[in-house]
Amino acid sequence: MPRFDLLAPALALLLASPLAMAQDAPSMPPTNAPQVQSSPHPDHGAMGHHMRSMRMHGPELGALADLRALERLYRETGRDKELSGLYNEVLAKSQDPQLRTYVYHQLARLQAKPANVDQAIATLRKSLSENLANEAKMRAEHERTRAQWKQHQGATEPADR
Repeated sequence: MPRFDLLAPALALLLASPLAMAQDAPSMPPTNAPQVQSSPHPDHGAMGHHMRSMRMHGPELGALADLRALERLYRETGRDKELSGLYNEVLAKSQDPQLRTYVYHQLARLQAKPANVDQAIATLRKSLSENLANEAKMRAEHERTRAQWKQHQGATEPADR
């Protein structure tokens, strides 16, 4: 059996297993897993679920934890209006796509609260634009790497074949 016939089912299994595990996962994450608390606001819906399941590592996890703690302090002390400045500061300093997406969503939520839906929509469209650009950049890099690999494979083929 050619090895490519086994590759597709293996890849499908690999991609499906985190989804299956997420559906069967207990409500409490394991103690060694990075914990991202969901927002205490019930209107966050699917985004809150996305943030709980998001995998972040290293400095990004630390930045998110710090941001969440600051958000909590601002809200507890009634200084919610200062959060937009914090979010804009994070956007100016961070290049991490996951952190930026989270901040854009939080900023849009904040903007929508005083019924400024147009500004919230503009913020989310900016986030979408960045994410699409990042995706295109990653895809181009993947294609470039693939072309280099194919070129390298062609160069190493034996001449007497």
